[in-house]
Amino acid sequence: MRRATEVAAWLSRTSQRRWLTLIFVVALCVRLAYLLEVRGTPFCEVLLGDAANYDAWAQQIQKDWIGREVFFQAPLYPYFLAVVYSVFGQELEVVRVVQVLLGSLSCVLLARASCVFFSKRVGLVSGLVLAVYGPALFFDGLLQKASLDLFLTTLLLHWLSRIELGASRKFPALAGVTLGCLALTRENALVWLPCLLAWFALRPGHARASITLRRQIAPFVLGVGLVLSLVASRNYLVGGQFFLTTSQFGQNFYIGNNAQADGTYQSLRFGHGGARFERQDAIELAEQALGRPLNASEVSHYWSARALAFIRREPVRWLRSLGKKWFLVWSAREIPDSDEPLVYADESTTLTVASALVSFGTVCPLALLGALVSLRERRRFLVLHAMAVTLAAGTALFFVVARYRYPLVPLLIPFAVLGGFEAWHWFRGRQYRQLAIAFGIVLVGVGVTRLRLVPVESPRATAYYDLGVSLEQLERPSEAQVSYRRALSARPDFVEAHINLGALYARAGKLDEAAEHERAALRLAPDDPLAHANLGNVLLEQGQLGEAAVHYLRAQKLDPHLTQARDGLAAIREQIR
Repeated sequence: MRRATEVAAWLSRTSQRRWLTLIFVVALCVRLAYLLEVRGTPFCEVLLGDAANYDAWAQQIQKDWIGREVFFQAPLYPYFLAVVYSVFGQELEVVRVVQVLLGSLSCVLLARASCVFFSKRVGLVSGLVLAVYGPALFFDGLLQKASLDLFLTTLLLHWLSRIELGASRKFPALAGVTLGCLALTRENALVWLPCLLAWFALRPGHARASITLRRQIAPFVLGVGLVLSLVASRNYLVGGQFFLTTSQFGQNFYIGNNAQADGTYQSLRFGHGGARFERQDAIELAEQALGRPLNASEVSHYWSARALAFIRREPVRWLRSLGKKWFLVWSAREIPDSDEPLVYADESTTLTVASALVSFGTVCPLALLGALVSLRERRRFLVLHAMAVTLAAGTALFFVVARYRYPLVPLLIPFAVLGGFEAWHWFRGRQYRQLAIAFGIVLVGVGVTRLRLVPVESPRATAYYDLGVSLEQLERPSEAQVSYRRALSARPDFVEAHINLGALYARAGKLDEAAEHERAALRLAPDDPLAHANLGNVLLEQGQLGEAAVHYLRAQKLDPHLTQARDGLAAIREQIR
């Protein structure tokens, strides 16, 4: 109790408030410098993947705030966007500035919470580390829910620190509301619910169980329940089905737990990796398999049943896959979803320097040291240990991309700072034995984070290819050509980039260049039906009907439903007549 009083008094001092203000200003300046550097680049102007989906969803919400279907994806971020759009108009730069402000505030919240759970200097340094943490800059500049994830996670830690200081019963309720909101951006955050209930019940030196139940556990549960019950009621109202958050559990569980899973995101249909395909593909494939129309609950159940069947059929293989995903959670590599950090770093010195200095690969090994050091006072840190482990496990149970593990970062940074301070203390005190052990622990952590668990193809090539696809959809073909050429410059054997660039050249009347790229695609992938059909189109335009027919027939054999092949053969028959 004496320590809590001292920390509370310290945080209320004007000088310490100035330190917290400094953290906010540093975080804000670094983020604004990054935004100014990437402003106007194609990757900021064109929304990719989930970002495009969230933007369209937010615009739809402005027309109908309740909606008409059960939520498939986590809804809070699109509603956040809709509110910003309603106040400021559909200005993407304004959204990014709002997110930068939230990200800067997150640094202050982490600093305050870490001052309570750790120490004053650990707290202040933790806030500064998050202020210059490379991936945080990247995520705050995207139209992605990761920025909101960070803010809600640090806000939750802030409320927990106020509870640790013995504050009033309103803070458990606020913590519950915050956790409920976090579950509406990152559904697996609900794994923290049992951790926090146990923490409330088992905190050392606390009051009787009845008082704890009345003053902390009940308000906390009511806070979580209030948020989730509103969403569940809305889902039932519009869809007639009960879902606490979303209906995509089954599909996501299957993506991470099937015979072809590699631990990262894989679309249900090849080439349909965009968010706009996810829901429809899940429904269509499930309905085709069962031969009847399905509601959202039945679709989810179909995919989860397939995943569970794989687990029962091949338990050893599944356990190996689960272990692989566990290590992927701790990988130094930021596994991209639809946006690749490297192409943003190409445009930003700020992001390049920040990522080189402070990244997941530097934080994680030091956090391992700090976590082991903290075992000396394990009862004090147990809730933070449990939150980190359960969230990592909740991520590994599905599949791993960088933004899914992002809420781990504010839990790891204070432990990393603690580990760094302890190592410095041992160095100054010439405690070389402890320092050698610490070095060994960090070295093990570095080794784990550098494991090559999934093949790393050129990330820049994929990023420029995705940009090209989006530019095509926006009917900006000349810019799409540039993006595809940059993708091929980074990865000359990129089949899909050759196919799409060839099709663009064909539409522009550059038939020789088009044929060159379609033939290049077929040399790399002789059985690609779209490349055969596209080459057939080029040959038809050049008047080479016989060779065109050969490629159309080959494409039709490989994919009987390919309309380009059917239409091309019909055009040849028409010309022969």
